[in-house]
Amino acid sequence: MADQPPAKQRKVDYTVSKEAFLDVFKKLAQDISEDPYVARQPAYAQKWISEMQNYNVPKGKLNRGMAVLDGLLTLKPEASAAEIEGANILGWCIEWLQAFFLVADDLMDDSITRRGQPCWYKRPEVGTVACNDSIFLEASIYRILKKHFRDKPYYTRLLDLFLETTFQTSTGQLLDLITAPPGKVDLAKYVAHTHTHTLPIEPNPNSFHLFLHRHRHLEVLMERETSGRRRVRSAHTMTRKKEREKTDGVAVVSCCVGLTTA
Repeated sequence: MADQPPAKQRKVDYTVSKEAFLDVFKKLAQDISEDPYVARQPAYAQKWISEMQNYNVPKGKLNRGMAVLDGLLTLKPEASAAEIEGANILGWCIEWLQAFFLVADDLMDDSITRRGQPCWYKRPEVGTVACNDSIFLEASIYRILKKHFRDKPYYTRLLDLFLETTFQTSTGQLLDLITAPPGKVDLAKYVAHTHTHTLPIEPNPNSFHLFLHRHRHLEVLMERETSGRRRVRSAHTMTRKKEREKTDGVAVVSCCVGLTTA
């Protein structure tokens, strides 16, 4: 067993990690339900929010959100429990972002099914209420980030990355909708320039592009950490610097590996 490649060893732990990841969702969903603005709503509204989140957020393959922890453990195998929890929380923010995109996209595209079940808006009691639900899903991301990361030095970087991803995706979605509306395709609009401009900023390709972009920042940070340890002489200064960079490193890992697979 000792000579098995690391990939084999990591594969054994996948089920446990996924179970832990799902446990984090339950806690975050409960946090949203207990938010003061939600808690003051009547019981039927609170029930709607709970059912809507459970219907739309955790039903996918979860590979986007799980990639955050995978990235963290690849770069820092000795990550602490707090860092692992933070990575999983950010992973769920990505899943919330994807759910927001999909609820809105299904409504705009008049889709029928999503993830093996009827689209949320197709449920008889939902309909166009899904518009507001998609907004709520997006807003929930920033409630989660605020609760768990607002005192971190990289908080604004996380906000910027989520907002930037949403903005870019919305421009790609617009081209998708007006170039080929459901039931009415105008091939004259489908030219090479439109294709090459739309492809990188649709949800999945756009997120992969961001992965590559943010990974460069991560490589610079890790190189800085390595060279910094050689330069710093004082043990006290070295410890403080290492802690800052370690914290920053977790943030950048979460940005480049996690959100970028949205």
